[in-house]
Amino acid sequence: MEENNEILRYAQELSREIRPGRSEPDEVTWDDGLPWDRVIVRYGEVKLPSGMRGRLTPEDWRPLMASSIIYNQSLYMGLRKGSIVRLVLPVGIGEIPLIYALLKIFQMRSDQANIELTLVVAGWTLYACSLLALYIHWLWRSQFYAADQHAAELVGTATVLESLRKCRGIFSTLRVQRRRFSLLPSINHRVQKLDKLQKL
Repeated sequence: MEENNEILRYAQELSREIRPGRSEPDEVTWDDGLPWDRVIVRYGEVKLPSGMRGRLTPEDWRPLMASSIIYNQSLYMGLRKGSIVRLVLPVGIGEIPLIYALLKIFQMRSDQANIELTLVVAGWTLYACSLLALYIHWLWRSQFYAADQHAAELVGTATVLESLRKCRGIFSTLRVQRRRFSLLPSINHRVQKLDKLQKL
């Protein structure tokens, strides 16, 4: 209980500093289903992976919570501001050859038209879905790296790196398996990014 209270105090302080005037977390929960490298601070709750309970101090959780608060805020803003240019525009451009192909197909008067129509619609759907997947992958990762960088400016790069390296050390000791096909960067990638920024 004392650990939870200390973690919550840090989360509330960070929340006031990062997003003043917004609602603050009022609860700490330990989630069995949360990946060991994830920290979520949103909707009035600090959600931590139960597998990491007692392995990090409240001070170690502090920079990770800062990054999470910044990430959730920046992801929302990124979806609002960046989606029109980076997603809607390419999808709109992709509609030009789609419309041209459909017009050509509708001019046909044979059974071949149905096959052509199916192929064109399937091809465009694949294009749009691939574009959406790439955009989400790029957005989520870039926003996560940016959140780490912002957190480093807030609490110190060395502090963030120390927490991330502690997590990495725990994972390697316990042989924690990274989830495949995750949209979010691994601890190793986050450490490498911050290392590069620190050296610049």
